[in-house]
Amino acid sequence: MNNYIFDLDGTLIDSMGVWDNVGYDFLVKNGIVPPKNLDDIIKEMSFEESAEFFINSLGLKMTKNEVIAGVTEYVADRYRHDIDIKPYVRDFLVKSKKNGKRMCVLTASEKYYVEPLLKRLNIDGFFENVITCSEISMSKSSCEIYNRAANIMGFKKSETAVFEDALHGVINSKKAGFYTVAVFDFKEKENMELIKKTADLYINSFKDIL
Repeated sequence: MNNYIFDLDGTLIDSMGVWDNVGYDFLVKNGIVPPKNLDDIIKEMSFEESAEFFINSLGLKMTKNEVIAGVTEYVADRYRHDIDIKPYVRDFLVKSKKNGKRMCVLTASEKYYVEPLLKRLNIDGFFENVITCSEISMSKSSCEIYNRAANIMGFKKSETAVFEDALHGVINSKKAGFYTVAVFDFKEKENMELIKKTADLYINSFKDIL
């Protein structure tokens, strides 16, 4: 494969723990009793979709922009200062760049805190673009987002691999027709067997493909 499309959270960076209870805590803080299955409901949603759900389905009296700003305020600070790269990712990026691979990031996180994170981790120079769900108004609950990312980059599908950690990302990138590499993350332990069956390749870490 000549081109790589990387998910960010849980794939390249060890960030999934930061998201635990963020939506729940935000709703409680603002006087809303969240449903017990909140994490399952918003797991595949973009920021905008989650905000709309909080407002339209749970009755949160805020604008969509206010919800997004409130939820991301805490998260953004963690990205700027705390979150670390996953093992062997930098080694793999160095090797891939040396071998002429073209690479981009496709993420549900927001560019204004993702780009400082990539710069802090000294891996920003490996990616030609950071494509966010919000800027193209799509989420990873649709397989079409992978086609859109490839089109933006000028990648041929037959020459492109997608790296994902989450089950829905693996399923939808595979459904879109891309060679799919599933990367282990502890947040997806319960889905491990289905992820392995779905992906073209499953790795415990990037050491497996160095």
